[in-house]
Amino acid sequence: MKHSRILLIDHDGEDVESVTHSLINLGIGSTVVARSECEALDDIKNRNPELIIMNITESGLNRSLVLARRIRSGHNKPILYLAPNSEKSSLLEANLLTSNNYLLKPFIGTDLRNAVKNALTNMESRDVKVKGQKEFLNALKSMSDGLISTDIVGNVTYMNPAAESLTGWKLSEAKRMALQDVFSVNNISGKEFSIEFNSQKATHSVQNFFLSNKQGEELSIQNSAAPLKDQDGSLVGIVVVFREFTGTDDFSESQHDESVAPIKQIIDGLANPLLSVNQNWRVNFANNSAINFFDIKNDHLVAFNLLELFSPPLSEECIANAELAMSNRKEFRFDFFHDIENRWYEMSGHPYGEGMLIQLTDVTIRIEKSANELRAERLESLGLMARGFAHDFNNLLTVILGNLSLANVKLPKGIDGFGEVENALTGTIRAQNRIQQLLTFAKGGVPIKQNVDLSKIVSELIKDIESNDRIHFECDLPDELWEIEADPGQIRRVFENLIKNSQEALTEGGKICVKIRNYGQDSGYSQLLPSSLNFDPSLNYVLIEISDDGPGIAANEHQKIFEPFYTSKSSANATGIGLTVCSSIVEAHQGSIGIHSELGAGTSVYVVFPAMVPTKEINDTKINDNLILSSPDILILEDDVLIRQLLVANLKKEGYSVSETEEGSETVSAYVSRFKSGKPYDLIIMDLSIPNGMGGVEAIEEIRRVDPNVIAIVSSGYSDDPVMSDPASYGFNAVLPKPYKPQELNSLVKDLLK
Repeated sequence: MKHSRILLIDHDGEDVESVTHSLINLGIGSTVVARSECEALDDIKNRNPELIIMNITESGLNRSLVLARRIRSGHNKPILYLAPNSEKSSLLEANLLTSNNYLLKPFIGTDLRNAVKNALTNMESRDVKVKGQKEFLNALKSMSDGLISTDIVGNVTYMNPAAESLTGWKLSEAKRMALQDVFSVNNISGKEFSIEFNSQKATHSVQNFFLSNKQGEELSIQNSAAPLKDQDGSLVGIVVVFREFTGTDDFSESQHDESVAPIKQIIDGLANPLLSVNQNWRVNFANNSAINFFDIKNDHLVAFNLLELFSPPLSEECIANAELAMSNRKEFRFDFFHDIENRWYEMSGHPYGEGMLIQLTDVTIRIEKSANELRAERLESLGLMARGFAHDFNNLLTVILGNLSLANVKLPKGIDGFGEVENALTGTIRAQNRIQQLLTFAKGGVPIKQNVDLSKIVSELIKDIESNDRIHFECDLPDELWEIEADPGQIRRVFENLIKNSQEALTEGGKICVKIRNYGQDSGYSQLLPSSLNFDPSLNYVLIEISDDGPGIAANEHQKIFEPFYTSKSSANATGIGLTVCSSIVEAHQGSIGIHSELGAGTSVYVVFPAMVPTKEINDTKINDNLILSSPDILILEDDVLIRQLLVANLKKEGYSVSETEEGSETVSAYVSRFKSGKPYDLIIMDLSIPNGMGGVEAIEEIRRVDPNVIAIVSSGYSDDPVMSDPASYGFNAVLPKPYKPQELNSLVKDLLK
């Protein structure tokens, strides 16, 4: 990399030494450090740095934003922002960030080198572009030939001085006037002529006409017209180049081509396929892009019937629409798929002369975006349906799981049928996991967190994965692994998706490694992680690494893999939402996910979650179960008779006195009555949703008005409901997601009654 003049702005001086040291080691260039706005502006004025690196800190954010705006507006210098992830949103809101002008902390030296290199390359490209635009504009102004450009509907957008002189119109007068009013031309017979282009090749023919200028004088001219397109290749208008013809001028094709060379370069270098056809759809003009598009061997398309050139043929409906538009002299447009390029194109026609001006525009991105939006709508509808289905199914699973668990406890081991009960119990638990995946897909709410042992989740998941002789699993799960606070169902979903991706990448077989480590200042373990992984190195985390020895992922796809609907799979049932769901779940748990992959070298996905580091208890006195009330009274609100019967059976088995209600107002009445008698219930277990009646939220609100100290559990098959993720805000002490095992119910009740 060549040496460059660099200005480093660091208000607080926190990272001056490390950044300047990195720049020196990387051989990027000489660096001057400014620690104030005044120093920075003086250096920009006197030394004219090629690049400004602005170190952003939380304490100096506002000063940095003000200075960045001043530099952008007054000096037009490229700025590379070094910012903590916490301030990225502030920079985005200030419209200071582009796709490649910032680097998030922490980063390594090569990240800084690449960011500086990209910034300098973009600056050089911009300078070349600006210089080219200035040179081109100066060339137009100095041309002895007149030049007029129009927009797509034929209104004047530009005239050079020569065109102003010949037509008698000033640009300020002619702008937005119709071309035929400013450039009114007649042929030799005196017939008014509309500007169009006609050529045997992708060049522009010179023709003789009479121009009527603003003063009514007629001038003999020679002119040529060509389509004008923007840098994206979209048709934006027409360019007319002309000069006065005195009869002695030798305005040859070669001279004309030389005079309009800049225009031709724009058209041929940037244009999408552009053609002109007569009323019979015979091509009378085609640019180079059109010739390449149709891959015609003799290098021109003239005289071919445009509608017959497509392979596969255009649909009958498309052809009928185009022919109707030609007959009625109206515009038309439709989309078609081009097999050779495997892309979607839009064919648009604009009446021109007696025929049509045809433009072919690549609309693959628009078509795919539209398809993805439609897919998203369908997935959202499916998600709503899945949510309702999951609720009902969870109620059924609660009954099945509860009764199987009771049978499993009551039946002596080894008795005939005991194995079948255990198998049924295992299958029901798997069904429970699948329904939780369905709820995660339905995108419901904040996770319901509890202390989670990741080793246990991985061990259970590996057992559930269908065996495959071609794929070998290795698990590295240490004994002293820190727990995390998380939703176990959602965390399992992350592991399932990542392992499934690795399995699908190993089409010829291979190895998948799952490695978990304590990571952070208290762990004594260190490892170089991808720069895309955002975390605070001063905190403690649990680090997950899932790697495979598959084909790997190209570098240009790394940023896309977490985007919704992006998929590299060719399978028709690939949704492209698996990694997006992983990213959403990780983010909801205040974690981070990143990837390291190279083509031919496999893929490693890294995930970090904040850890719950155990602290030493001064007094580790266990609470004695005897502290539980001798015979607690429990009130139940549950509309499903089977679940209600199961609840009653489980609780009475543990020695509790139980009262049942089916609807919220009934529950409120029962509780208030007992409270006024001086013997309130010790605990309420409430269903969240009661069809056609008062549910748990409304009921507990009324009960707390009477007894603010009531202890209540909310239970629901809608485990994604906001109430389930934040029970305290709605008046509940704990949650019990359905389906649940009797042991989970009993454990929660005991904890609350101690």
